Amino acid sequence: MNIKMQSHKEKKPEIILIGLNHKTAPVEVREKFYLSEDIIPEFLEHAVKSGIEEIVYVSTCNRVSIYFTSTNYRHSTERLLTMLEEYSGIRRDIFEKYLYKKYSRDAVMHLFSVTSSLDSMVIGENEIFGQIKEAYRLSVDLKKTGTILNRLFHQAFSTSKRIKTETGISKNPLSIAYIAVEQARDVLKGLSEKRALMIGAGEMGELILKYLTKNSIKDITVANRSLHNAERIVEEVNKEAHVIPLQELENSVVEMDIIISSISCADYILKSSQIQSIMEKRCFNPIIIIDIAVPRNIDPESVNVRGVHLYNIDDLERIADKNLNNRINEIDLATQIINSDATDFFEWYEGLNMIPVIVKLQDKFDEVRRAEVQKYKRRKLKHLSEKDIALVDELTRQIMAKTLHNPIMALKKYHANRSGSHRDIETIIEEIFKK
Repeated sequence: MNIKMQSHKEKKPEIILIGLNHKTAPVEVREKFYLSEDIIPEFLEHAVKSGIEEIVYVSTCNRVSIYFTSTNYRHSTERLLTMLEEYSGIRRDIFEKYLYKKYSRDAVMHLFSVTSSLDSMVIGENEIFGQIKEAYRLSVDLKKTGTILNRLFHQAFSTSKRIKTETGISKNPLSIAYIAVEQARDVLKGLSEKRALMIGAGEMGELILKYLTKNSIKDITVANRSLHNAERIVEEVNKEAHVIPLQELENSVVEMDIIISSISCADYILKSSQIQSIMEKRCFNPIIIIDIAVPRNIDPESVNVRGVHLYNIDDLERIADKNLNNRINEIDLATQIINSDATDFFEWYEGLNMIPVIVKLQDKFDEVRRAEVQKYKRRKLKHLSEKDIALVDELTRQIMAKTLHNPIMALKKYHANRSGSHRDIETIIEEIFKK
């Protein structure tokens, strides 16, 4: 009997990554490699026609990554670089210095790190996971992935979820706007029955309005000098929010549980004496005031008024720094998970070379098994019904599967550990069938 390992032409494809990110390339270079959704199908089709077997193109504001597989990775890499030259309009000798190329385990580790947001501008941010998932889904829909990249990306998603569940790397926000809303939620034990006053309708104010809206707050009022700007962000973010001119501020504060202020102003818009008067009208029911303006909008002496919880931009940045340190402390644990999952993936990946051998091994044993069952059926088991013969057939099939289980596991392990060459494994298998 002759069972052979895969030939050179049948060897398993290499996993390759070509990419650039915010660490290796400025934005004016990165943006040249951005492909719109209507161009990506054409790009992927050209890549496959050039000899690449599976491919996923990922583009975010901070990175462009192309993961692909090929049995002739040098040729495929060269072809892909030529394509990038054509699509970007930048000569290869100019852009290649910005690229990184990773192969095999390095490419796998990089994908796991990026998907788990360990390789992001903001460690632990969740947006990148969704972006990679969408990029992968597009390649799947276009039928440009197969056995290897499907397994790889599903493992990357699983690893990311493990890290999010088993570590604190995604916990504790880093965005000042998010922290402001979280601080209000924590102090007031929830926001669903609370009223908020947002002073200012700039970029920070718009972010805060989004976060307040996501927390299902009962009522939001936006106070701003320009009613037009306030009405614009209310229309875009939360149509149920109210807009008032800045002059009506003091009358509105009495009804509020939260004040978040981020307006540009040379002097305090609420002085300590005003806050004292407001709190008396509120019977000193707690109010949280978050002043993230520079210069400050709220008189800092207001912190001495009973029932007032006052935070400024420095307080929030201290929380952000603490949160960042907490995330950084979780990196070691997250890296251990990535290493462990990468090892599991590579045990499967390295075993791909063994699959044809194992299948042939199983087929040879099954051929012997079926021949013996048929021989006994014709001679010594003629008295058995077809139902009984079917039971014998199933019994021998189960015995064969259990008998081969440990030898097959040993062969996989032997190959994965690379303790022997392909020729060694062929010799072992051939010896099994020596007569």
